[in-house]
Amino acid sequence: MALPRYGTRYSRWDGTQQVENLSADDLMRAMSDELVRDGDLMNALRRLFWEGVERPDAEKLPGLRDLMNRVRQARQEQMQRYDLGSMLDDIRERIQDVIETERSGIQQRLDEATQTSEESETGEGQRSGDQPGEGAETDQDGLRDLLNSIAEKRNQQLDDLPDDPAGQIRGLQQYDFMDPQARQKFQELVDQLQQQMMNQTFQGMQQSLSEMSPEQIAETRQMMSDLNDMLEARNRGEDPGFEQFMHKWGHYFGDNIRSLEDLIEHMRQQTAAMQQLMDSMSPEQRSELQGMMQAIMQDPGLQQEMSRMQQNLQQTMRPEDWRRSYDFSGDESLSMQQAMRLMDRMNELDALEKQFKDVRDWNDFANIDQDKVQELLGEDTREQMDQLGELAKVLEDAGYIKKNRRGFELTPQGVRKIGEKALTDIFAQLK
Repeated sequence: MALPRYGTRYSRWDGTQQVENLSADDLMRAMSDELVRDGDLMNALRRLFWEGVERPDAEKLPGLRDLMNRVRQARQEQMQRYDLGSMLDDIRERIQDVIETERSGIQQRLDEATQTSEESETGEGQRSGDQPGEGAETDQDGLRDLLNSIAEKRNQQLDDLPDDPAGQIRGLQQYDFMDPQARQKFQELVDQLQQQMMNQTFQGMQQSLSEMSPEQIAETRQMMSDLNDMLEARNRGEDPGFEQFMHKWGHYFGDNIRSLEDLIEHMRQQTAAMQQLMDSMSPEQRSELQGMMQAIMQDPGLQQEMSRMQQNLQQTMRPEDWRRSYDFSGDESLSMQQAMRLMDRMNELDALEKQFKDVRDWNDFANIDQDKVQELLGEDTREQMDQLGELAKVLEDAGYIKKNRRGFELTPQGVRKIGEKALTDIFAQLK
């Protein structure tokens, strides 16, 4: 791939600009002092690859070190931008909105009943030319009294709800809503929390628990029990029965699962965001979120199997894979869904930094996911990586270096180029 050309002039590189195409002569000048000093071409190329290339016009092509710093900077920017605790505030506000909507709905029902009763009495009196019948008035009074009694009971139930969100969710799950809109808002909140929790573990689960029939919940509970049996058998060194498990339950985990190790890695990635979200919270916030998660997981059997699965997964992983937290200090608010996407992004940045750290040669560098680099760091970084990966090719195409069994070596043309540079420097000093 040829290096892209840019016709615009840029200032000193700060991680955001495009960089003009570097010529082979630029690269030879950048390496010449080191080559004159020790003659090791591979060391000189590695230095350019790691530290980047300074141009005579003060522009710079960033090296691998600069790219790693950009990943760290992107991660730091996320931590300084968001307030992770605001996710709990969002859930609290949504619960409060449900309660206020229900109270308004109760009052509206009472107002409508009073208005209907008054209209009925007035209409009856106008039609008969006299006061309404005693029996009709008694019926209306009885209905109003019944509705008032129900409304008073419902309002008292709302008053008695606990202060913590987990307790409020449990209370509202047992509450008989009078207002359809309040009922819908609460169900949407519970469904969203359930889907967020279950989909983080089981990719094939598209329904929330509240939408499942008792038979479907029982099936999910059995799948999780079989999964835990398989993980525990593996930990004991026994045959886990992976093929039989995937034949029966593979639709819960998506495609490309070919071994138990693949399945464990898949589940690690699925559950990492939730675990790291917990680990990034204060103890009080963590306790509050765990309480809400338990409140929406109404089936005791599912609660038990989820806890068992978490313990089994931890035994298959290194602590550094499982425990990772981030120190968020910003003030921008997040919903729970946005918080989970943020944790996925933080994981992707960590993974990209690890790929950069693991680079040992140009082949390793070429294997880095370029689409992911562009998604996380921008198109300019991807283009800079393209240029960095082409350093040796530019020199080889110009005839200054050639491949050998150990890597690359200078050609006679390359040696002459270095000599020309050395003589130019000497004469410049003499002047």
